[in-house]
Amino acid sequence: MRWLLILLISLLAGSDLLGKDLSLGPGLSAKNAVLYLTALGLFFRAALSGEFRLRLPGMYACFAVWIGYALLTWIACSLVLHYTGYDALRSGIALKSELIDPALFFFTVFYGAQRQTDVTTLWKTLALAVSVANVLTLTDVAGLTDFGVRVGSSGAEADRVFGVFGHANDTGALIVCLLPLLVALAISNRGLARLLWYLAAAVSLAVLILTVSRGAFVALIVGYGWAVWLCRRFLPLPRVAAWLLIGATAAVLVAGVVSLAVPHVAGVVAERLLGQSSAFDMSEVSSGRTNIWRNTVAHMMAEPITLLTGFGWNVYDTRFVYVTHNFYLDQWFNLGLVGVVAFLGLLYQAVTTARAAADVASPQLRRYLIGFVFGMLALAVALFFANLTKPWAYIWMYVGMTSRAAVDALGDVLSHARSAARLGGGPTAVRDAR
Repeated sequence: MRWLLILLISLLAGSDLLGKDLSLGPGLSAKNAVLYLTALGLFFRAALSGEFRLRLPGMYACFAVWIGYALLTWIACSLVLHYTGYDALRSGIALKSELIDPALFFFTVFYGAQRQTDVTTLWKTLALAVSVANVLTLTDVAGLTDFGVRVGSSGAEADRVFGVFGHANDTGALIVCLLPLLVALAISNRGLARLLWYLAAAVSLAVLILTVSRGAFVALIVGYGWAVWLCRRFLPLPRVAAWLLIGATAAVLVAGVVSLAVPHVAGVVAERLLGQSSAFDMSEVSSGRTNIWRNTVAHMMAEPITLLTGFGWNVYDTRFVYVTHNFYLDQWFNLGLVGVVAFLGLLYQAVTTARAAADVASPQLRRYLIGFVFGMLALAVALFFANLTKPWAYIWMYVGMTSRAAVDALGDVLSHARSAARLGGGPTAVRDAR
């Protein structure tokens, strides 16, 4: 099963790098086919062995509510409401791709990684795939390769590097999410391997700078700061200060190298960070986001019931030309408070499970769990400024593999406590473990 999951990650990264969907038909691609076959294999294995254990039931509940409500609203929009311009088939395919497939990515990796060695291998595979994509992004920008990495040509996107993972904001959000994983891998290795992982982190930081994604920059500062507070018991102040100094130094050095290699990027960064940020018009400061948000909320206020229920799955695309540039607002408009709460529930459970497991995990595993908390909180901030497309598959696989490691760590402690109770420790040992 481990090799199928490695193949899945490789296919996903390869198709994004080459810009090919590897389509086998509407809503189906080679990577989806591998995902479905792997999920089917896990289902049959569980059915035949009878060893299936339901873990993280809260995640099941949130995914069920999120997908179930989206299905109900999609049926209502298709058969009852008949919104002008609503394409039922296209919206149904979008529902599969944006909600059902992510759930499969999560659960397939979660149950497919049966041992800690599997999880570690998948962490390395995911980090390597993203790192290679970022390296090739830089070689494309430098003119050494030609993988079709796009560079913005006009407006707010002028001279911004989009990278392999879609829009510049998508690439920036994925990097701030996975950058702590690269650092955790570097710290956990020795010799040449450590150097290469640190180099991979530096390359990812360079691509992040080239995206000039202000939302990602804010996510890095606010999200990582939030994580420092949440994980403060594991991060003594001197260590935080040292890492802050190292991170700032690395950022300055990488920014200097990027500016020398791509001279115009300094002007783009200065314009977006200093030029727009010093403007008095909030619309200009936010690159038009506040106007989009205001119009979206006004549209909902015209029909107040939608503040609770939403308009229905994928209806936003029939009403507006520009995307919301805010994932939470997009969910609210389409699926109401149900969609927003379900998604926040998934994030909350993923972060709190990893945080709880860090209390009992080995020092080696704790690094990855803390890195996961950093990455997910940065992602939560980045989603306030962006709608993601390509990164979701990588993110949900990352959530799946890390949640498996966290659940196993918590399960090991509980198992030891029960053994101690049987040997005379009593129920107190089990209660303390919980």
